[in-house]
Amino acid sequence: MSGYGGRPPSGWEDPYGGGSQGWDPGGAYGPQYGAGQGYPPPGYGHGYGYGPPGVPHRTPSSGSTIAALVCNAIAVVLCCNIVAIPGVITAAIALGRNSTDPGSARKLTIWSWSLFAAALVIGIILIVIYALLVAADPDYDSSGGI
Repeated sequence: MSGYGGRPPSGWEDPYGGGSQGWDPGGAYGPQYGAGQGYPPPGYGHGYGYGPPGVPHRTPSSGSTIAALVCNAIAVVLCCNIVAIPGVITAAIALGRNSTDPGSARKLTIWSWSLFAAALVIGIILIVIYALLVAADPDYDSSGGI
């Protein structure tokens, strides 16, 4: 008989010394796993090998922290706003903690962006107040007297 499965032809000898005894006792493909022993057979199954692949580790990105640092620094220079100074400090601390404590760095970056937003809002309010004062007093910027 040729092909796969079934019994081997008569006179066939096992090259590994097993002989023809015990050939295909459980079906067409030889002894089944667990026949006369626990399942899985020794050497197979759980507890052996390398285990499942781990979760890939990625270094946290510091792009948002650097952007918050730059925006707060620009807010300090352009708006002369004192609220942006703590934003610069928190962004600098977050940049230092980015590789050692990413959770804390993320919180500090959020605080830095919040302080930048507050500085921006305060700067806009100051500009609107200045514009209203100039518009209310027509002689405010004239050089002449009465």
